Amino acid sequence: MLEVILEDLKNQKEVRKNLIQMKELLKDEETRKELSELSADNSIFLGFLKEEDPKVRKNAALILGMTGDQEILPALMEAYENEETLFVKSDYVKAMQKLDCTDYLTPLKLRLEELQKMQAEESEKKHIRKERKELEKLLEQEKGSKLHAFCGYDQPCDMILTTDRGFAQMTAEQIHKGRKAVAASGVRLHTEDLKSVLNIRTFREILFPIHCKTTLLPEPEQTAEGLLAGDLLQLLERHLQGDAPYFFRMQILAPMAEEKKNTFLKKTAYALEEKSGYRLKNTPGRYEVEIRLIQKREGDFHAYLKFYTLPMRRFSYRKNALAVSINPAQAALMLYLAKPYLKEDAAVLDPFCGVGTMLIERNKVLPARSLYGIDIYGQAIEGARENTQLAGVEISYIQKNFFDFTHRHKFDEIVTNMPTRGKKSKEEHDAFYAEFFQKAKQHLKPGGMIIMYTNEAGFVKKQMRLKKDMHLLKEYCIRQKEEWYLYIIEIEE
Repeated sequence: MLEVILEDLKNQKEVRKNLIQMKELLKDEETRKELSELSADNSIFLGFLKEEDPKVRKNAALILGMTGDQEILPALMEAYENEETLFVKSDYVKAMQKLDCTDYLTPLKLRLEELQKMQAEESEKKHIRKERKELEKLLEQEKGSKLHAFCGYDQPCDMILTTDRGFAQMTAEQIHKGRKAVAASGVRLHTEDLKSVLNIRTFREILFPIHCKTTLLPEPEQTAEGLLAGDLLQLLERHLQGDAPYFFRMQILAPMAEEKKNTFLKKTAYALEEKSGYRLKNTPGRYEVEIRLIQKREGDFHAYLKFYTLPMRRFSYRKNALAVSINPAQAALMLYLAKPYLKEDAAVLDPFCGVGTMLIERNKVLPARSLYGIDIYGQAIEGARENTQLAGVEISYIQKNFFDFTHRHKFDEIVTNMPTRGKKSKEEHDAFYAEFFQKAKQHLKPGGMIIMYTNEAGFVKKQMRLKKDMHLLKEYCIRQKEEWYLYIIEIEE
């Protein structure tokens, strides 16, 4: 097929259509190798850079970039500089990103500066911005610039440690420095000792409020102006080591249609770049901070910064995770809540251990004598073993169905994140829970504990009614909307 397209192009047959088809084929590496054998000098594509049709020039440039042929760079650069159609120019730059442009950095930088200062008609802004973004990407690629290191740990700052709704107090009681207040979204904190909170395991993330002097309305230009009039840049200068530009992405939490949300974010990001004099650069693929907008009931926004270069090593052991794996901060919260019911020097079993998170977090709260993890999936067990080694904990893992598992010693605790229903029918899952509690009783000592996280409250309550030798000691609704609960159950002595 490649030979046929190439022959048609040589004969000037349906050039635009064939170039588009060729471009799609060249996404495959083997096809690119085949093309290099069939058309060693790429002269046919170089010729199309002078065609009258701008879409022909655009696709020819992209194909030349995909070939990776360094020898075509001078011609590509010349065509780029001579190109007068704005919507085509960004594709020349995209093509050059696949080549070594060291010899052309000076003219490329000058073009970027020209674009940054350019006052364009509204209809042209889209194309200018696109070309500018591709140039920035190319120059960053050539320069190999690093992200800014986080600094200013001892600077006075406001932050929010986000938590599950209703459980902020558990995090607050572990904070011993600074002024703190429990809020719906987590713990609000003013501190001059940021390092003192980094090892607390029960919060999800740290957000820094952006203090704005004006109301942030859902209008891109206004939002950008409000952020810049606030302390956005001061926060970045205080906590990122080195000079601008600072690389960001944006996120919005608002009840907007997805298309409207994306348009708003894109326009706001462009406005931030331009109004900050390009001290801020929107680079969603390579960023050091996230600017997060959360819409209030009134329609305006709260604004926060999340620093991705702030070292967070609480869960550095979690190299491996599956789609169904529990969030480690969620696991840490549950074990913190269960702490009064855990036993010192206990023998602990997780019958559905996944990648080992629940067992590792159990041992963080109160060191155990022995820890066993069982899972039917080999991938989970392999991941758990590696995670456990990184955590510096000794846990025995067995790939087996829990209902076939036997052990000569009984356990003090079962700690687990229960499997979700998946494709099982209600009746099948009901039977699964009945079998689980029966098997759990066989493996636990009298007075043993079941610490379980589940979204099947009905099945658990049913088994508690049926099994008179099991007692529900504590119930926590962790996530009300999705009906996830933590249950602490004792086996009768």
